[in-house]
Amino acid sequence: MSGRIAKTYLSLAAFYAADPVRRRSRERDIGLFWRSRRGPSFRAAWIQDTRELYLFQHALGSRGGGSVHLFAGRFDDEDLQERLAGWQDHCGAPASLDWLLARTAPDGQGPAPVHRRPAPAAA
Repeated sequence: MSGRIAKTYLSLAAFYAADPVRRRSRERDIGLFWRSRRGPSFRAAWIQDTRELYLFQHALGSRGGGSVHLFAGRFDDEDLQERLAGWQDHCGAPASLDWLLARTAPDGQGPAPVHRRPAPAAA
């Protein structure tokens, strides 16, 4: 995940405490069970007001929450919808986290580049 992750927080509480706007903002779940090749699974969510995308690592063998991994970059709603179109078909599959990481890579990197639609011509 390195390179795609800007910062890691030890808990969801620490993540929200680092920026109070996060706690007040609406969030959109983007999959509750992204699976890594080996090890943990993750919930992905997008925070509307900060335009941040993060992964919440499900705790392994313990009660309470796991760590939070904040993606590098910011994503507006349209960009995120375009990049992650069809995510429901991938989430939960073995190694599905690889798909998510590739789709959120900065433009020009990763195995699944996303091309923006051209802006409509002015009339």
